[in-house]
Amino acid sequence: MPHIKTTIDIDASRDHVFAAAEPVKMPEWTVHVKEVLITGGDGKSAGTKDRTTIQVTPRKNKLESEWTEYQQGSVWARKFTGYLKGTERMRFWPHEGGTRVEWTYDYKPPFGPIGAIGALLVMQRVVQNNMESSLETLKRELEV
Repeated sequence: MPHIKTTIDIDASRDHVFAAAEPVKMPEWTVHVKEVLITGGDGKSAGTKDRTTIQVTPRKNKLESEWTEYQQGSVWARKFTGYLKGTERMRFWPHEGGTRVEWTYDYKPPFGPIGAIGALLVMQRVVQNNMESSLETLKRELEV
């Protein structure tokens, strides 16, 4: 299962960064998340469920997620199934007058052993690049 982790420092308050990076706002700043719809719960606590549309390849795919952790201003995490299975977590903490953001993504590629080889050779780096590029977009939008 590929494990991807990326970190960025943003010159903005933790609450401001967290509010902009919540799961439902991901389509506004990420490369690969096209839509997040809350399908159960309040969208502000663990147990919330969502349907996320992602596009890492030319085709859009759906994920069904359950939020496993949600602490306003600090952390959110979810586990997902569908096209991919795995977990995702974003953590926010004060750092040098701004906010450090850590984004981790663990997933099981589709298509069994062939998908695992493809992830190792190509897709893991594509996902890593998408995450890094997305965090740079978030940084640009918040550091005005």
